[in-house]
Amino acid sequence: MFATPRTEGAEGSLAAGVVMGGLACISEGTALMIESSVRAVAPAAAVVRVSVSEPDYLWLARAYDAHGDNVPLPQQQEEAVARWVACDQPGRDWRLQHDLDLATGRLTVAGALRQVA
Repeated sequence: MFATPRTEGAEGSLAAGVVMGGLACISEGTALMIESSVRAVAPAAAVVRVSVSEPDYLWLARAYDAHGDNVPLPQQQEEAVARWVACDQPGRDWRLQHDLDLATGRLTVAGALRQVA
């Protein structure tokens, strides 16, 4: 059983992820857990793209290196990382894919990190 992501509501406090200049930062504990988990199986990963497909809530997280090339993750890891991020940021519109920068913990709509960096 898993939590259903919510798409309504305002962004929370810094601990829950505050929007700063269009970017949100996930909580420090979640960021550290995700970074260590992903880097253990995919050391070259720089960004994780998270998507939640409705109506069945298919949780998916894909890792990419600094050049945008796919870095394979085990399926169970993909699902776990997607859940961690989505549950940390319940106010996000999860109908859209989001990118998580592993170095900074910044979370934004997919593709926007390249424009900001």
